[in-house]
Amino acid sequence: MATRAATFAPTRWALLGLTAALVTAAPAARANDEAENSKVTTRVTPQGEVVAQVKLAAKPAAVRAVLASAEKSHGLAPTTVDAKAEPDGSCERVKLKTRGLLEPFVVETRRCPTSTGWKETLVASKNFLEYWNEWTVQESGEGSMVIFKTRTIPNVMVPEAILLSETRRVVAKLLRNLSAAVGDR
Repeated sequence: MATRAATFAPTRWALLGLTAALVTAAPAARANDEAENSKVTTRVTPQGEVVAQVKLAAKPAAVRAVLASAEKSHGLAPTTVDAKAEPDGSCERVKLKTRGLLEPFVVETRRCPTSTGWKETLVASKNFLEYWNEWTVQESGEGSMVIFKTRTIPNVMVPEAILLSETRRVVAKLLRNLSAAVGDR
């Protein structure tokens, strides 16, 4: 299944080149990522959500302290170009720029606390048809279990399998960066 572009129309040859590069690089990158940190696991649900989890030795309070700010938590993602957050009641309004195909993608979200972490939902973007993510931090023995769920559909025409593969790679790196930020190596 491919996601249809409404406002962005690169040439068919440009997409073919991008697809070939991603398909060629994905297995090697995936092998390197898995070898780098085997405690991060990722999966895709039947609904197309990407779920990543990691067990950390750090206590939940230490993990929540790192994730408490939208700007800091987005700074852990390898695709974040810029993140600015403003208070919005008990939530934060986030203006986010992420790596895009030719220029950064821009998205505005609302990030709110939940009983177990944070949930971020799309407010506005011409670059995304769907965008949400959710952090869950739970006590697990002597440390924490951290679960990150996301569903992102950029407004570009790229096969869904490639989007999901890239999202899995990015969220695995996000959790490895969180692990390093809490000093859990």
